[in-house]
This record gives sequence, structure tokens and C-alpha cells, in this order.
Amino acid sequence: MALANDPNFGSRLLVRHDTVMQRLREEVQSVMGNAVYPSREQIRKMPFLTMVIKESLRLFPPVPLNNRTAKKTTILPRGGGPDGKAPILVRRGELVVFSQYVNARRKNIYGPDADEFRPERWAERGVSTNFGWAYFPFNGGPRTCLGQDFALMEVSYTIVRLLQAIPIIRLPAGETGKGLIGTEKQRLTLVLSSADGCPVELSRTKQ
Repeated sequence: MALANDPNFGSRLLVRHDTVMQRLREEVQSVMGNAVYPSREQIRKMPFLTMVIKESLRLFPPVPLNNRTAKKTTILPRGGGPDGKAPILVRRGELVVFSQYVNARRKNIYGPDADEFRPERWAERGVSTNFGWAYFPFNGGPRTCLGQDFALMEVSYTIVRLLQAIPIIRLPAGETGKGLIGTEKQRLTLVLSSADGCPVELSRTKQ
């Protein structure tokens, strides 16, 4: 499953953003209390968890590149000319490639901090809304991923249980939290993955 990489990138982002990690832990604790296994209803009461996952998928979409073949000749309203604002002709049979990875980093859409991990940006527009076609980790329209709901619930459940079971999740000694997002080594096959994995230190005992 493509979204299986999200806990990897999500963990990589969380251990480098302590305040986000702590806020997420507090939300999980406030909703779950002494309960162990989160239900769908409980997960839906965690808006910050939703924002963290959305932001992780924005920066590291499971499928960063996709394409479609034009079934008929058409004209797109924008995309041509020196500034990309003129109409552009797409002939029947031509391949159109589009990138969620590139689109999600556009500063004219997400702001000057588009390259930063900032889950709070989703609260500014409302958790229930998105950035239109600037955010499409599961594609959209009639070709929307059929497993979207299951995948999001699966990664939500995994993150909640990880935070419940492991009180200490941090960068291991020798690892640096510095460096711009997107400068880490990445591997692109059918899906996007981290070439170096996600080194973290886990401890069940607070020290």
C-alpha cells in the first residue's frame, strides 16, 4: 500500500518538531484516556492528528508523479506561455504528466512557508476543507483512490497506538534535526520512499 510510507515520513517529521509531537500526544491522551485501542469515532475526534497526516502527505505524497493520456483533443485554460497563464493545446493521444510533489510546494498557493512542516496551516482554512486541486494525494474526481478512507484510518490508528505505546520517540544520538525538508535522500519507484529510512530512538521508559 502506497500510504505505508507515510508513518515513515511522518515519524521523520515528528521527531524533528518537538512541539508538534507534544501537541499530538496531548490530543491522543485527551481523547483516549485509559482506553487502548482507538475506534473510528475516537480518531475522528482528533483534528490535530488529521492535520499532521495531511501535512505529511502534502510534503511527501505516496505517489508523487502521475499521468493521463488525452482521449480527445482539448484546450486547457492555463499552462501555456512564458508565465504559464495562457491556454495550452493538448492533442488526442498526448501524455499529460502532473506532480503532487511539486504542486504541494507552490508558494503562491501554500504561502512562503510551503517547504516547511506546519500542520497548523490546515486549521487556518478548516480541517474539513483543503486547497482544492493543489492537494490531491489520492487523486480526485472519478479516479479517486478507492482505498482512501481505509488508508487514512490505518495510518491514523498506527500513529495513535505508536504514541500510546512508546512514551519516548526521538532522534538518535548523532542524527541531526537540521536541514531543509526535501533535501533528504529519497527513492522514487512507483511510490516515494526515504532512501535512508527513518532512524529514531524508541524508549518505553522516560529518562
